[in-house]
Formats: sequence, structure tokens, C-alpha cells
Amino acid sequence: MNNKIKAAIGIGLITLLPVLAMAQGGIQTAPTNPLTIERILRILNTLINWLFTLLLVVATFFIFYAAYLYLTAAGNEENVGKAKNQLIFAAVAIAVAFVAQGVRFLVEQLIQR
Repeated sequence: MNNKIKAAIGIGLITLLPVLAMAQGGIQTAPTNPLTIERILRILNTLINWLFTLLLVVATFFIFYAAYLYLTAAGNEENVGKAKNQLIFAAVAIAVAFVAQGVRFLVEQLIQR
């Protein structure tokens, strides 16, 4: 047999391997009700966890920025005031993030009952 024909057969078989692997799964039917309470809660939990993490990261950057402002103030009261305000804003952001997590937990417990 010619090498080109062997190569074509080999490439054809390699190309069909994913199709053959998909054939093992069988027929899957769609769920009857894709939006259940558990699924909605899981989606909301994921979204809130991502936002919580993002808020904590942003608050951390604000703390570093406040530290930079404070260290470079060199006695300038205006820059020291800016640094203090940034620290207050970061503390408020962290507090809001934790309160939001607590509210999420309470709402989740109320819905599940």
C-alpha cells in the first residue's frame, strides 16, 4: 500500500476518534425544569462569592494606596487626610462585603425552609 494512502487512512481515523468517544455517552434528555431553587441559589452563591472576592481585592488596593499616600505625605496635612479617608473607605468596603455575606446566608436559610 502506498504511504500516502496509509497517511490518509491514519488521519481519517484520528479525525473520527472524538466522534467515536461521543458515541459512548448515550442519549441525554434535557431536565424537565432547569430552573430549580437549588440551581438559582447555586448561581447566586457563585455570583456573590465572586463579587465578595472582588470587593476584598479592591479594598486591599485601597489600603495599599492609603499607605502610599500616608508615606509620601511628608507632613502635608491634606495628603494625610486623603490617606485617612482612603483607609475609612476601605474599612467600609470590607464591612459591607462581610455584611453582604451574612445577609446572603440569612436569605438562603429563609428560602430553604
